[in-house]
Amino acid sequence: MRSNSHLKDAFTVALFSSLFFVGVSNSNGVAPSYGAVLQDTDNNSMIATQGTSQNISDTPIMLLEQNLTKTSVPVTLPLTPGYANGHEVFYISTEASDRDLASLMTNWTGARVAYAPSLTNTPPAALSNIYAFKNGIKGSGPLGFQPNVADSEPGNPRYSPLWRIVLVQWKEGGVAPVELKSEQEITTALQEGKLTIEPTKMVVNCPFIQWEGGSLMVRENKTLTDGSPYGPGQVLAIDTINKQVTFIAHRGFAPNGSTIYYIATDASNQDAANALGVLFVNKTMSVTLSGASSELWVFTNGIKGTGPMGYQASIAGSNVGDTQYSPIWRINTVTWKDPSSAKFLTTTTEIARLSSAGLLSTEIAGFVVNCPFVEVTGTER
Repeated sequence: MRSNSHLKDAFTVALFSSLFFVGVSNSNGVAPSYGAVLQDTDNNSMIATQGTSQNISDTPIMLLEQNLTKTSVPVTLPLTPGYANGHEVFYISTEASDRDLASLMTNWTGARVAYAPSLTNTPPAALSNIYAFKNGIKGSGPLGFQPNVADSEPGNPRYSPLWRIVLVQWKEGGVAPVELKSEQEITTALQEGKLTIEPTKMVVNCPFIQWEGGSLMVRENKTLTDGSPYGPGQVLAIDTINKQVTFIAHRGFAPNGSTIYYIATDASNQDAANALGVLFVNKTMSVTLSGASSELWVFTNGIKGTGPMGYQASIAGSNVGDTQYSPIWRINTVTWKDPSSAKFLTTTTEIARLSSAGLLSTEIAGFVVNCPFVEVTGTER
């Protein structure tokens, strides 16, 4: 069995290599021709060398290259302004551990904030604090008052996209609320008896997009095709004036084989973060072995395609609406024993069945990647 370190290295090398690109070519650099075209569950084609099959999971050994459509599409999400360390920051909100909070945040941002109860299992070591104001200065915060205040920002080892919500309330009678822009200012006001704070058990996934002196990497080549590289860089544009960010949404599969799209914002492994062009957040490493994370299967060989290692699209272990759904994905590698016999897989059941049959192996890579599922509209697709 390969070590986690070896798997991390393999994952990174593959991400950096030309395997980012879909397709294979012959010695003349021309893509070889194939025979029959099969259809997946969303009527997107996959190329086969011969024959046909009504069930892709039972297709004879013949698939060489995935040719899915709409593999990488732009998705625009609202940016929320806030404060950290006295500076203005911008972040997105994608999941909340509380159903009512998810609904409130969906209405507040104008984009889906998914209910993810699994986030209540986040280890305390993986959490940062975000302060939400229940009264005081009117503003753009979720409760109608001043913007939220985070206890840290990227570059600080305390930073995590997983925030424990702390409610802040100014005392009445003789206290004049002011806008606070840092945790230190909140602490000072608390010590002076001007306000109270109430830590909650609610957790939100709110990755930072732009902060003082930095932002997520913006991809240089912004043209997306079905053969676009997976990385590096997951952002196409950051617009703080109109408060929106455009990500690359990657196509993958839910456990039952249905199509999902997801974005990537950060990883707990430095090499993987560099390869993807996302933030390295060491603090989320402790989520790996907790119930706050879910499985994502990444293929290391077999059928060429649009997955992060240059092979077929990834398969997730849960979907939005499942109690175990989490945007924090434990990376598992899937390796075919004989790559030439690889089949195009779309479900977790197929992975389990073929693993039991000894046709492929799975390994825990030992790190997590923050990959929220996103809604992709018809016009964007």
